[in-house]
Amino acid sequence: MTSVVAAADRLNQGTAREAATETGANADPLYGTGFAYKMGWNRHDGARTIGFTKIVRRLPSLVALCARLSWRADRSALIIVVGCELISGAATAFGLFATSGVLRALLAEGPTPARVKAAIPAMILVGVFGSTVAILAAAGHAASGRLKPRVQRVAFAELLAKAVRVELLQFRQADYHDLLDAAQYGAGWAEFVIEELVDVVSATMSLIAAAGVLTVLHPALFPLLPLIALPRGWAAYRSIQRRNTSRLAWIPKTRRQRSLADLLAATGPAEEVRVHDAGRFLLGHYERLAADSEAEQARLARAEARTNLIGAALSGIATAATYALLGLLLMHGIVPLATAGTAVLAIRTGTSQLSVLISSVNNAFEYGLYVQDLDDACRTSATIAIPVGGTTPTSPQRIRAENLTFTYPNTDAPALDGVDLDIESGQVVALVGHNGSGKTTLAHVLTGLYLPDAGRVTWDGVPTTELDRDALFEHVAMHSQTFERWPFLLRANVAIGRHSAEATPTALASAAELAGATDMIAKLADGWDTLLAPEHLGGVDLSGGQWQKVGLARSFFRDAPILVLDEPTAALDPRAEVEVFERVRELAGGRTVLLISHRLYSVKSADRIFVMQDGRIRESGTHDQLMAAGGEYAELWHLQASQYAADEASQ
Repeated sequence: MTSVVAAADRLNQGTAREAATETGANADPLYGTGFAYKMGWNRHDGARTIGFTKIVRRLPSLVALCARLSWRADRSALIIVVGCELISGAATAFGLFATSGVLRALLAEGPTPARVKAAIPAMILVGVFGSTVAILAAAGHAASGRLKPRVQRVAFAELLAKAVRVELLQFRQADYHDLLDAAQYGAGWAEFVIEELVDVVSATMSLIAAAGVLTVLHPALFPLLPLIALPRGWAAYRSIQRRNTSRLAWIPKTRRQRSLADLLAATGPAEEVRVHDAGRFLLGHYERLAADSEAEQARLARAEARTNLIGAALSGIATAATYALLGLLLMHGIVPLATAGTAVLAIRTGTSQLSVLISSVNNAFEYGLYVQDLDDACRTSATIAIPVGGTTPTSPQRIRAENLTFTYPNTDAPALDGVDLDIESGQVVALVGHNGSGKTTLAHVLTGLYLPDAGRVTWDGVPTTELDRDALFEHVAMHSQTFERWPFLLRANVAIGRHSAEATPTALASAAELAGATDMIAKLADGWDTLLAPEHLGGVDLSGGQWQKVGLARSFFRDAPILVLDEPTAALDPRAEVEVFERVRELAGGRTVLLISHRLYSVKSADRIFVMQDGRIRESGTHDQLMAAGGEYAELWHLQASQYAADEASQ
């Protein structure tokens, strides 16, 4: 996540939820009652309005989690931060006691010079403790500044390291991605939570120092601190909760407003924005939503002002009562004037810190929920990760599927049902059939990306469930239908196919030659150093067919004994497609090739063709055998051939 997104989320998403309902006149003229996203950031909306006491009770587990994360990130910085805050609290308390000594000396009887002279030792102590607090604050701030980004880095790195190990089938489930999305927010918020927890420690220590000083000066003074501080603390908490509730209710309009801004500034709709004059239309609705948002912010400001006024009034009454009580204690000689002065300073210190404490506890809890999601995601990822270890496979001479059955989660019909087949080393095997017939799923199960529900897949007699899957993947190169278009240099786009190998000019040129990409690369101004990312300065984009060649080159650069080509020419022009398929055996170079295609002309030269339907193999054989059988394959062949003939006649 970028810093811009993180900043926007902090303002607009961090405490938000879609409004429960919008009906009738409240429906938006553009978006109706919809536009609700199920995202990780709204997992804890119900927890945002729980009582403060419940928040405090749940805070220790969050503190422990952040402490463990900080300890892994930078234990020395964590020790410095905590140590500085603890010592600073003690120094604050001793500073207040020293202040009491100064006041006693200055308010004692006798000549002024003598009183000032008597106060000098206590003044020095006040200065020492004040300087100590300042130095500790600076040291703690420096250590915290070092700790927070490291915590975020460690959190992100740990999350991503575990996520890339999750079984592919589990990784693609919506529930896991909900958790992963929330965990990514948690990793981003981790440093903010650490900062809030540091403020909690600092405010707590200052409160303890103030309360301790009041108790030591006179036990009757201790109740004065909460008497003054709690009204302001209540006002701060009410304002925080009110803003949270507002964001929960107003997030639909906030999202709509951001959506309209994105549409106005995006390149995709730019043509219609200009030709259809849609810009003026969209801008009008943006200003409508912005005006509503401004009105809500003004309402919140008025409500906050009223709450603060009530809190200040109650606190003022408590302050007046406090001074009256101090006056009575002074009048009856229960406390001396110096003690009363120190009590006033302690009360001011404590009351100012209580508001900070309440705000920091609330913020730490709110955003700490996502840090807990981070911990949950890491634990969950570990339980559904690809197992480590097992039998190390060699380049297989035979891959066999026996009564293979596989069903995707949350579906009733099996994607594969009783599949049996054999693939010999060096064969070109084709899987054909309609969309949804199970071709790609079968390829994934054969290469260990998915594990079967029943039956088994064996490599040279060893089930894939018993193989070291990482070692298994080393023997597979895959060009999928949705191959990745990495926003990197061209050479990196190809070399990522086997990043552990040296991307020498010879190796890159060979992969490009096999993919038919040599001429295309030669025409690029920067050749292999072309940045394939038009969104970056100097970057360029490629056509679909050019990208297809880059993806093929990546697969060939991997130089694995098993090559899976899933619709490898879908974006190529007819001439390039014919060239690729006529050279498929040459391109294979002795590899075992698993070719998936809708276009039957492309599989004509395969050693064996499997025709799939509804997760089963309906026919198998060579092209000539299947044509002679006159079954499904022959029917599809004649249908496609007649379409090609019709297209040629119309040209």
